[in-house]
Amino acid sequence: MNREDTHKQVSFPMKSRRMKTMLLLTLLIALSILCLGLGRYQLSPLEVARILMGLPAEKMARTVVFGMRIPRILLVLFSGCGLALAGHVYQVVFRNPLVSPDILGVGAGCSFGAAFGMVFLGGGLYIVGGSAFVCGVLVVSLTILFARKATHKTLSLVLWGIVMSSIASSGLMLMKYSADPTKHLPSIEFWLMGGFYQANYQSAWLVGGCVLISILILYRLRWKLKVMMLGDAQARALGVSVKKVRLLALTMSTLMVAVIISVVGLVSWIGLIAPHLAKLYMKREDLSCASVSMCFGGLLLLGADTCARTLFPAELPISILTSFMGAIMLAIILIQSRKQ
Repeated sequence: MNREDTHKQVSFPMKSRRMKTMLLLTLLIALSILCLGLGRYQLSPLEVARILMGLPAEKMARTVVFGMRIPRILLVLFSGCGLALAGHVYQVVFRNPLVSPDILGVGAGCSFGAAFGMVFLGGGLYIVGGSAFVCGVLVVSLTILFARKATHKTLSLVLWGIVMSSIASSGLMLMKYSADPTKHLPSIEFWLMGGFYQANYQSAWLVGGCVLISILILYRLRWKLKVMMLGDAQARALGVSVKKVRLLALTMSTLMVAVIISVVGLVSWIGLIAPHLAKLYMKREDLSCASVSMCFGGLLLLGADTCARTLFPAELPISILTSFMGAIMLAIILIQSRKQ
């Protein structure tokens, strides 16, 4: 076989993967534009197109699109992409397809922080979000700190993550027990189910900026992470500083998840299901699925949020739908794997 034939065999799979990624990205953009017209104030695709192109339209319609739906959809897309990317990185680093971003305790820490802010700091959007972020990062930092001196770093991270998550969950239950049942307790329960009802441009760009920075840093680490998938011993033999790469990848992913949770509350299952869908779609199990995982994360969360705000008279918390969708999809994946 000559060099030209080998090049053709390599280039065709690359083109196929790029076409699949572009198809998924096109679907995500199309769904985002479609969702701009869905809601209590219905708009046709033609009306949405006229508004986006700056053509004359009703003032109310422009306010709904630019003032309410665009910032919300941006926040949903950034959150979905960030959670999916974090889940993908966690599964690569731990070499375990059942790992999600909650494994190091970021979700439990943010939940405790949010409840603490509501009960003891007077509540408020920025106080609750700031408290959730600080506690989430603190719990993960303690997890990494305690696991540093262990012999088996990956296993120790998982075990210390379980320990710190349990402690944070105990603190959350204590907060709920001591909370005012008519004032603080409903707010805590509602926050724990997540939602995008308070979306605005400021929160969208905050989450988007954090996700973009994390993407850039993780993109720089992509080759080292690929080598680490071969095992720590092989990675060290090839000159990769396993501890530093693992710590940096987990840190960026965790910070991204902590920012998302502190802004929108808990959003379950996206970080676990989106990477699985990407692997099934691409028929690969490596870092080349990262961009596809982000697309699936955006699609899943956008679909769930659109259903949450359109299907019922009152808006549903987002985790009700993501948990249901995630459980159904995981069941389908398990059934498909049994047939193979």
